[in-house]
Amino acid sequence: MRKVITLGIASALSALVLAGRGAATSSKAPEAQEAHTGEINNKHMTQEKLHKIIKEAGENNGWKMTEFKSNAIIAEKIDGDDSTSVTVTFSKGSFDIVPANSDLEDAIKSALK
Repeated sequence: MRKVITLGIASALSALVLAGRGAATSSKAPEAQEAHTGEINNKHMTQEKLHKIIKEAGENNGWKMTEFKSNAIIAEKIDGDDSTSVTVTFSKGSFDIVPANSDLEDAIKSALK
């Protein structure tokens, strides 16, 4: 009986330690994935038109734009040894870039004017 109690306490402590480590790890993730959000003033623009504008804006500024979903594009840019990859999601009223990238954001905002 004593072995069962000792094993139970050891298991409970192990579970608490592992749960604490998981919580600490996941709390850091949102900081690393900070997003930039841009507003779209023309809310009457169709999803297809918006998709085309965002894709062309990225390509014109040296980004490789890969269609991911109907409302998302993966953008990649390689500058020498530096490579950047972001996801651009969009809807009629706004677009988000995760992780944040001011160069791509500026290019998209400029194309939407």
